[in-house]
Amino acid sequence: MGHPSKPERSCVKRYKWCISLSVLAVIATAVAVPLALLKPWDKSAKNSGNSSDTGIPPDLVSPTQPLTPSSDNSAKANSYTPALDQPFDYANGTNIMRGVNLGGWLVLEPFITPSLFDPYISAGVVDEYTLCKHLGPDVSRKLLEDHYASWVTEDTFMRLRDLGLNHVRVPVGFWALGNLTADEPYVPNVAWNYLLRAIEWARKYGIRVMVELHAAPGSQNGWNHSGRSGLINWLNGTMGTVNAQRTATYVQQLATFFASPAYAHVGPIMGMLNEPAAYEIGAQKVKSWYTQTFNSVRQTTGAGKGPWIVIHDGFLGLEAFSGFMPKSDRLMLDEHQYIMFNTDLMKMTSTAQLQFACSTWGAASRSSTLQFGPTMVGEFSVAVNDCAKYLNGINSGSRWEGTFGEVSGSPMGSCVNENDASKYSSTYKQFLKNFFEAQVEAFEQGSGWFFWNFKTESNPLWSYFDGVDQGWIPKDVNNRGPGFCVANGFSLNKTLTDN
Repeated sequence: MGHPSKPERSCVKRYKWCISLSVLAVIATAVAVPLALLKPWDKSAKNSGNSSDTGIPPDLVSPTQPLTPSSDNSAKANSYTPALDQPFDYANGTNIMRGVNLGGWLVLEPFITPSLFDPYISAGVVDEYTLCKHLGPDVSRKLLEDHYASWVTEDTFMRLRDLGLNHVRVPVGFWALGNLTADEPYVPNVAWNYLLRAIEWARKYGIRVMVELHAAPGSQNGWNHSGRSGLINWLNGTMGTVNAQRTATYVQQLATFFASPAYAHVGPIMGMLNEPAAYEIGAQKVKSWYTQTFNSVRQTTGAGKGPWIVIHDGFLGLEAFSGFMPKSDRLMLDEHQYIMFNTDLMKMTSTAQLQFACSTWGAASRSSTLQFGPTMVGEFSVAVNDCAKYLNGINSGSRWEGTFGEVSGSPMGSCVNENDASKYSSTYKQFLKNFFEAQVEAFEQGSGWFFWNFKTESNPLWSYFDGVDQGWIPKDVNNRGPGFCVANGFSLNKTLTDN
């Protein structure tokens, strides 16, 4: 996540990141998705390794836990959630997703783990691409394996279970599935083995896993969490179509894998692609890719089989997908709701921000569920400023202090102490508690939510675990008392035209 260069959303009515379609180059050309797809981890593909009979890459890293999937899917995360071997009702809202992201793990982000980047910034390292290119394959692999093994452990899943959560969203890069080109310096395949081990921990504690392709070949948005910051070369640029076709292949590989009996219960939902910049690429191009890739996936898995597929709104707004792909076989829409990437929202009073979360975001979730179908919020946090170190990119400054990009020179405050929870006042902590509760209440007007992130090295407003430890996130999210929005008279039923 993190959206340092996204245009400010300036629509007065909704205060959301809306972008006029009149300024987009909307291109209707359909994106060809290849019908003849590589087998997952094809033996002949560069850097892919040799497939086992199950289609799982070889054990390149020898994790301490076995990679053989368990056949026991009887665990349940809590009394509010069905056991893994029982259906989770994503379609009708009987069950609500309550989860966190395991961000900064299998796809690196400087703001989540600055320590991995700080020693190399002077060498021009700003993302996973430049980090791996600078260090070379052997040193990169050692660094990444140390990180993979320590950032997420079995204790992580035990704690998530104990906090009342029932899902995790796991970002992965395309390099986890191999098949890299000569100019892609990422470490291939290794992340996949750690993912498999984590899935077994999730299975043990009854937690469902949503794996999402977070980084696509060429970069789908030009931000560091796509693997490489800078240009967008996905459905865009000289290699855009080729990279989009490669991405479709990876999506099919993932969907086929999670459709298998060994993983269908623990991995029943999957993200097609995180945050494609449709406002720059073109709305129709992205929608066409969604349609063709989704149809190819369902042709492969079969009707009624395979994971739920989640598509992101591409920053076009949920209403842009009203009526999109009607009556599709288990399709869900995702939007990421943040305040700190918009100066108008940051300038609001605390009370206005709380009301905005309840009324505007609540209405958006409710309306989209009616007009599109199941709608979730895959990312949000309690931060109301962009002071987190490297949030906008390495050495990119902040909107809050007026040192970032298009809003430079217009400070709203100081970032001193904003990342030190020991300096937060009791009043501020109460606001954070209210803001968390207002958001999850709003997002539960749809299919549920995933907090970004489960933890960070130094940015507590982005850490679910820090929020619990500091008291602004409940120790059991299923028992958080009366609804904040309703109790404070903030309507969750407001229509979008009222805002």
